[in-house]
Amino acid sequence: MSWNHREAAVDDWCSVEELTRRGFERARVVMANEAHNGMKRCTRTRDVGVRIVRAAHQAGVRRLAMEALPAPGADPPGPIWTMPPATGGYLAQPDMRRLILTALELGWSLWAYEIRIEGKPDPAELLSREFTNRRELAQARNLCQVLGAGPTEPLLVWCGNGHATKEAIDEWVPMGWHFRALSGTEPFVIDQTPTVAFQGEPAPWVSELLRDLSETIAAYGGTAGILRDQAPPPLNDDVGVDGVIISTENALT
Repeated sequence: MSWNHREAAVDDWCSVEELTRRGFERARVVMANEAHNGMKRCTRTRDVGVRIVRAAHQAGVRRLAMEALPAPGADPPGPIWTMPPATGGYLAQPDMRRLILTALELGWSLWAYEIRIEGKPDPAELLSREFTNRRELAQARNLCQVLGAGPTEPLLVWCGNGHATKEAIDEWVPMGWHFRALSGTEPFVIDQTPTVAFQGEPAPWVSELLRDLSETIAAYGGTAGILRDQAPPPLNDDVGVDGVIISTENALT
């Protein structure tokens, strides 16, 4: 992958809030992601999540479905109105709790859609392609139930990494693909991961991109958004997403 120096027009770039607004103008369901690797995460992506929630609130959204919430104990899953306990994992991290608290303080309901895992499976099984695809399908089915619980209400979905993408990649069929197929609803997907330094250092093309777009990114406070079909290569390569967010804050901690 390499950075094409054909810079997108300045007018194509926008704030996180504007990208969120455009998303809900186009779709009833907007899916946005955070970047994490194990327990390490890019806190910027969750800080941006706070901004997305506030912008979505202005657009009339009052429901947030989160992958990080404990698997639903009811079928169909019911709303959550209080902060979940900080028992460990992502829910114990302060940036995640700040994101959840933002939604709750605005009067939103939270919805869990993670897969239910029975017993104590072999850790190797949880990393298998078979389990991953089963998990993606189960998440999509649970999200369809969440959607059905408020069929006329907009919904913000918060997930990790690439789960929301609407395109299958080799043998991996992500939640976003299943959700679109099962629900008949075309979600608007926002990807925050292109510039994240998952390997500790940004890829060379990312460094070049951030350098060449430095003035544009600075104009939006260090984090800028763009519709994928208006973005320059390689940001427009992933046809499974609709909007892209890039930033100067890309470390995993």
